[in-house]
Amino acid sequence: MQANYIDVLAAAQEYFSKKYYTLLAEDDDQKKLRLKPYLDKYLWEAGYRDGDVDGLTQEAVSELLYRDMAQYGILTNYLGREDLEEININAWDDVCLTYMDGRLEKCGSFPSPENAVNIVKRLLENSGMVLDDGTPLAQGHLPGNTRVTALKAPLIDEEHGISASIRLLHPARYDCSALLQSGMATQEMIHFLCACLRYGISFVIAGVTSSGKTTLLNALLETIPNERRIFTIESGARELNLIRREPDGRILNNVVHTLSRPSDK
Repeated sequence: MQANYIDVLAAAQEYFSKKYYTLLAEDDDQKKLRLKPYLDKYLWEAGYRDGDVDGLTQEAVSELLYRDMAQYGILTNYLGREDLEEININAWDDVCLTYMDGRLEKCGSFPSPENAVNIVKRLLENSGMVLDDGTPLAQGHLPGNTRVTALKAPLIDEEHGISASIRLLHPARYDCSALLQSGMATQEMIHFLCACLRYGISFVIAGVTSSGKTTLLNALLETIPNERRIFTIESGARELNLIRREPDGRILNNVVHTLSRPSDK
């Protein structure tokens, strides 16, 4: 029985959504233990053997189905990568990786526009955000400080399916001495900004993506004494990393990190 993967995926999704919906709603470990054998069984009973689906083995087709139905499709292997800064989905068939060193690399496409939309919706579900016709713009986050911003029709062309920016944040300690060594600022600049911060003078740090805004702010906030309380409000995902700990894990300073949510109005 010859078939292409897109058709097999659509049929499998329809079948499992009716018969095994609870499996798809379970946590990742349980899915891996229980869903995979059901996928193998489904392919066998549907008559698919090695080579029948785009020339792939039955095991390879089963792995692809699991990836697209229970994980994050083609994004699965890239989320959490330490060498990546951003994953940009320009359209369902145009996905681009941005590495920490500035390199860009195309990494293929989703099987279909519908699959791309479903995968991005699954990403947003981690933070309770909804992407639909009534809310075609949504921003959420994944565990591990990954920020997701997504658009769908009518904000983008229907045939593109989805557009999304997935920013993989890598919070790190970066103090003022490191700013001086890197040449990012002079001692006079740092003293001035620290004085503004210490005495409650408002200021704005602006710049293009990856210009060092968060690095600078992290370094400046490191200068605040432990007895002063810091309350942060961030949008989408947490980028600031201000909690200081003793080697035994005891917290030294007084910090509360929070995330905002988009208004319902």
